[in-house]
Amino acid sequence: MTQPLQILVILGSVREGRVAAPVGNWVMEQGAGLTDIALELVDPKDWALPPYPFPKPPAAGGYTDPLQLAWAEKIAGADGYILIAPEYNHGIPAVLKNALDFVYAEWVRKPLGFVGYGGAGGARSIEGLTQVARSLQMVALEAGVHIMGVNGKIADGRFTGEPHDTGSLARLFDQLAWWGTTLKAAR
Repeated sequence: MTQPLQILVILGSVREGRVAAPVGNWVMEQGAGLTDIALELVDPKDWALPPYPFPKPPAAGGYTDPLQLAWAEKIAGADGYILIAPEYNHGIPAVLKNALDFVYAEWVRKPLGFVGYGGAGGARSIEGLTQVARSLQMVALEAGVHIMGVNGKIADGRFTGEPHDTGSLARLFDQLAWWGTTLKAAR
């Protein structure tokens, strides 16, 4: 039996009372029984990545900062990613963009899926993140989850997706497994 693909589920918000945490936990719960992928939740609050302060761009490599090296190791160890992508002011949350910009080569040639919420189900955030993913040479997956009315689906700090949300997430998992396996073999 082959090892499952290692997929990081990265929360896209550090705000107090953020919706990203319940949505991320729902993704983890929905993926708990999968055998072809193994999910790990990554919280930017635990990393406290500052706005990119280093003189060399990440694409130049040669990281020397301990935090950047640790983040690079975390990202490099994954076979793919799911971004929990809220939409802030019709765009990408700064913390999520900064997490992507903090390293470069570690993202390259890996699949990326999105679970969006906020205005238009996070569509504009996902659109912006797709452009960033292409610049990082990632494969942004077509299947995605666009959660409409997210606040009405949270009770006692727990998100409960509707059948449409759950079905969209199942399709995302399927695409992530296929692309993850294909790209891992090609790398």
